[in-house]
Order: sequence, then structure tokens, then C-alpha cells
Amino acid sequence: MARRGRENSGEEKVTVKGRLSFENRYALAKLFYTMRLFRDAVEMSHRLLRKEELKVNEVVKKVTKFINNAHYAYSAVKKALMYLEREKLNLRKPQLYSIGKGCEKGNRNIRLTAIDRVKIKIPHAGGKHEWVEARVKFSPRHIALVDELIRLAEKGLPYSASVVLNNNKYYLHIHLPLRLYAKHTAKTRVTAKARLVAGFDINPDRICMVIVDSDGRLRDVRNEHFHEVVLAGFSGNKARDLRLKALSRLIDYACHHNVKYFVFEKIGNIPKRKMRSKRASRKVSKFAYNELLNHAKVMIKKRGGIFVQASPAYTSIDAMPLARRLGLDIHSTSAYLLAIRALKSKSINNY
Repeated sequence: MARRGRENSGEEKVTVKGRLSFENRYALAKLFYTMRLFRDAVEMSHRLLRKEELKVNEVVKKVTKFINNAHYAYSAVKKALMYLEREKLNLRKPQLYSIGKGCEKGNRNIRLTAIDRVKIKIPHAGGKHEWVEARVKFSPRHIALVDELIRLAEKGLPYSASVVLNNNKYYLHIHLPLRLYAKHTAKTRVTAKARLVAGFDINPDRICMVIVDSDGRLRDVRNEHFHEVVLAGFSGNKARDLRLKALSRLIDYACHHNVKYFVFEKIGNIPKRKMRSKRASRKVSKFAYNELLNHAKVMIKKRGGIFVQASPAYTSIDAMPLARRLGLDIHSTSAYLLAIRALKSKSINNY
């Protein structure tokens, strides 16, 4: 199978979603059958990789005979590799995925032909595959982005695509490079003269940000509080929305104040253990740190900043005596220490 122009899986991607609609019910039935076939191909790939311990190339050959399309087979194996740690794979919903291919107008099997049109390949046992066409409706803010993606795909830019079934509705997911997404969606950008460093201390009910210069001098302090999210019965979706908006406001503020480096805690999974009080236990259980961290990575790269992580070890302890000297609260002082730690570790100078 040709590898020329295949998408770089190591590059960070962003997903843009569009709603699919079909004028032909037979076309929809063919798509649904292909999605079920692809789901079975992913489960078959998982079994061959995990239980029979075959090499990827061998699995691709076997799955190709099953699904009758080499590129769908390769994409199914890539999907199966994501679930390899599972003992058994039992996918409930039908799905379809095609990895990007630059020499095939961006994608071999799921191809955008216009900002509101997509063609999806339906494999047949005889080898004479057919295309079904569907309408796709993207958000108005993504129209210019999709238009440029189509033009770049004609010149060899690969993009992956998925068809997803959710609540009896079909959606098209386009997985495109973060750099292209940032070009069209970033309203605030890091300026060319930006050199300052911002440290962030994230807690269940607040986010604290401190800005310092390259010599470690304190320049600014900014906090966002959302105490209501840790209250009993507060909606999880509302809590997520409040946290992400608060983080966005702080990052935008930092961009406007010449910050180039954004320093966050390098932390693993938050331990789920009982605390001294029910209130403290509830705070920890509602702490969505990884969600905020992933959101921060995308937002910072969209704005042209540099995302940095530093060890948070003992920052809370070290912050206690320093907080009085700086006139800050403990959490803001922890954010200050993270920024200083990143400066001293030379992790910033490596960029």
C-alpha cells in the first residue's frame, strides 16, 4: 500500500464537526452498512494485534480481505491500536474513519468536495467501489477554515475524517492541523515583542495567574473564581463551561500583556480519596484538571504562545512563607513559584 503523502499522526489535530444529511435514503443505508463493517474491522484488528500478536502489516492484509478496501483497513488498524490496552474490544456504535492521504486530494475515502458537500466511498467485494454524496453543514465560523482546507488538500495537505452516529443523527468530523485551525479562529494573538512568563495555579474553585519577567520580577496578578462549581448538585456541564471560559479570559489577558510563555503544573491523575471533610472530598471529585490542561494547550497554540509545564512539588509548602513577603494569597504565590521554577530550569530557554 502506498505511503506517499500519508498524514503525520504526531502532529496535533483539532476536530471540526458538521451535520450530515442525505437526499437519498439508499445512500444512507449503504453508509450505515459500511459503518457497521468498519466497526467489525476495528474489533477484528484488535483481536489480531492483541491475542494473535501479529505485526501491523500482517493485520492490514487480513483486514483488507474482510472490508475490501486497503485504506479503510489501515485506518481500522490505527483505531485498534488506540484500544490495545483493553483485554477485549466490544464497540457499541457503528463508526467510520479514514486517515488522511495527501496524494488523494486530502483523503482517499471521505473527501470534502465543497464547503457543504462530502463524498464517502462504499467498498464492494468485487473491487468496484462507489461514492455516495451527502450534504454537510458546518458552523458559520468554520466555513472559511473548511474552504481553505479543501484548497490545501488539492495541493497535497492530508486530513483525517470520521463519520459518527449520535442520537440517530450523522455527523462528519474533520481532523485538521492545529496550525490551520489557529489561523482562522484565534482572535487574540501573542505579539512579536512578547517575552513575559505567566504561571498558572489551577484549583477546583479558582484559577490564579501571575505574570513575571525574565528576571523573575512580579509584573501582574490575575485570578478567576468560580466557587459555585463545587457546590452539591451543581451541573457538571455548567461547571465545565465556567472553568473553560475563566481559563480563556486569563490566557487572553496574558496575551494582551506581552506574555509568550504559559507555565502549568505537570501533574498526573488526581487521586480519588476521601478527604477530611465532605466539602473537600466534593472539591477533589469535581476537579477537572486534565480537561483544563488540554484546553489550555489548544488555546495557547491557537494564540501563538508557548505551553510549558513545571513540577508542582512543594510549591504549596514553599508558598506559605513567601506569600507574606509578596502580599499574595497562597494560590497566587504557587503560580509565581511555578513561573520562577520554569525560568530556573531553563525549560523556557530551550524554545
